[in-house]
Amino acid sequence: MPTVKTYARLALCALALILAAGCSSDDPTDPGDPVVEYQWPDTANKLMENFERAYGEMHITEYEKILHDDFEFIFIANLDIWNRLDDITSTTNMFAGNPGEDELGNFRQGVQSIAVHTLIRQTPWEAVPGDDPDFPDSEEALFQVQIVFTLNGGENTITVDSDQQFYVTSEEVDEGDGTMRTRYFLVGQRDLESSAPKGNEDATWGSVKSLYR
Repeated sequence: MPTVKTYARLALCALALILAAGCSSDDPTDPGDPVVEYQWPDTANKLMENFERAYGEMHITEYEKILHDDFEFIFIANLDIWNRLDDITSTTNMFAGNPGEDELGNFRQGVQSIAVHTLIRQTPWEAVPGDDPDFPDSEEALFQVQIVFTLNGGENTITVDSDQQFYVTSEEVDEGDGTMRTRYFLVGQRDLESSAPKGNEDATWGSVKSLYR
């Protein structure tokens, strides 16, 4: 016949289980860490901070908000120029982890994660003349970039380690309640040559985008 001590032990064990369940992070009612909204990009620097975060988080919705309707990505030596739709299509596939294909038709693994190690502005934001053939009346700055793309499975990486020229523009936009507020958009990106390899494979930013178009 169970003793009083036995009942006491059972009661303590039951209490411990209840407390453990209440503290479990698997509790569906636990809100977890609060979601931090992206900042309103009312300066060029804030826009680029959002760009870095969206890329690192592989957040396509926020990435789309960053690009201006007239956005263009210019490949090295002007070999190709993508418009906003071209870029969004490639980036959507990339962020979704979809497999890619190189120019020879060879299969490439999808992207598992993106680590933006460096996105540092090297020059002040400077006005672009109105007669510039690519991005008139915008602002430009040179950035040092190092981004590591880890492919599915985690064994292979592609590293972009180069300078990039970014172009931004600002507009007065309606916040939704009739209030007008300055908002910056990325209107252009010019790809530049990559430097020494840092991963399994060294590539230009444009060549990585092309894999997932």
